[in-house]
Amino acid sequence: MQVDAACLSDAERSTLLLLAEGHTAKSIAAEANVSVHAVNERLREARRKTGVGSSRELARLLRDQIPQENRDEKIGVAPDVTAEARADLPIQRPAGGVSAKGMIIMASFTLISAALAAALLGMISPTASARPKVIAAQPGESAHIAPGPFVLRVTFDRPMRTGSYSFVTIDDGSYPDCAKTPRQSADRKTFTLDCTAAPGRVYAVGINGGRFWNFTDAQTGSPAEATILRFAVR
Repeated sequence: MQVDAACLSDAERSTLLLLAEGHTAKSIAAEANVSVHAVNERLREARRKTGVGSSRELARLLRDQIPQENRDEKIGVAPDVTAEARADLPIQRPAGGVSAKGMIIMASFTLISAALAAALLGMISPTASARPKVIAAQPGESAHIAPGPFVLRVTFDRPMRTGSYSFVTIDDGSYPDCAKTPRQSADRKTFTLDCTAAPGRVYAVGINGGRFWNFTDAQTGSPAEATILRFAVR
């Protein structure tokens, strides 16, 4: 059975996903920083909208649809982002620059990064400093990795909402072959995807951006600052 996830609000979807992970109304309320009454009201509305009589059954159905909607705007890996949406993505640049070995292969997307960064001047929100941000990533910015299996990992400066993430496709062919759902660390700061890299490729992965802002602060719900991770394969 398929449920119409589009009829649900973001709050209702996130509540159901937490329920599917085994949370109770009380633990969901603590996670979302709302009252237990508000959680129960979200579940009641979700049941009414979808016609599913059991909240846990509805949560299970929604969870089972996530792999099929893995590049959907609400959760998981987002679909290809338009040029207009890509202008919303700020760039994290490496502290040490690009190695001589990688200069040629990195030159093309370095120019793109510079153009995007220039387009962002004067567009940063005054409250941007209060938003979560990526403090560590693997592979690192401008890294060169071996072909084959690798781990894509991002760590934020604070606990992030469980089951909510946006790994965003920047250009056709620039997103590596990755698992559909990331693992989240016990402290809720780190998300990990198992991926495979093809030889000679240059990859770019957005962390939030465009229409996709599902990496959010566990306490405030504030979306994380958008970041692009760029790396090449030997």
